[in-house]
Amino acid sequence: MKAVERTLPGALLMDTGFAAIRGALSVEDAKKPSLVVNIGNGHTLAGVVDNGVVLSLFEHHTHQMTAGKLDDYLTHLCNGTLEFQEIFDDGGHGCYIRETVGFENIGSILVTGPNRSIMRRSHLDIRFAAPYGDMMLTGCFGLMDAYLNNIENQKGQP
Repeated sequence: MKAVERTLPGALLMDTGFAAIRGALSVEDAKKPSLVVNIGNGHTLAGVVDNGVVLSLFEHHTHQMTAGKLDDYLTHLCNGTLEFQEIFDDGGHGCYIRETVGFENIGSILVTGPNRSIMRRSHLDIRFAAPYGDMMLTGCFGLMDAYLNNIENQKGQP
């Protein structure tokens, strides 16, 4: 990303996991706050998002994930009881909790990503997100949404 930034100053850059999370949120009837899980080829990224603000998140390696482990981590993330060290010691990258909403207050659990089938055995009330009917374009929709939002926010600025 730094090389692209040097080559194309001012370019809009976005991590693929966050693009997928943003795209999954474009599902029409998603209820807020939402718990969004992107189960990618290499990494699993999950976050609690409310009104466009990421309240908490964690990242781990997909090959170490099972439905049961994810159910546990996701519940603890929403309840604010997931610790950075717990994820890190398990071989993941860690977690961040800015604000806790409580699992019982989650409106939608949206799951996307090429390895989303891991969650088929989940005990949570999940929904496989397919914005505009196509899960494979979830990240693209998220990137476009961020781009359009960026343009909208720049209107009227010198």
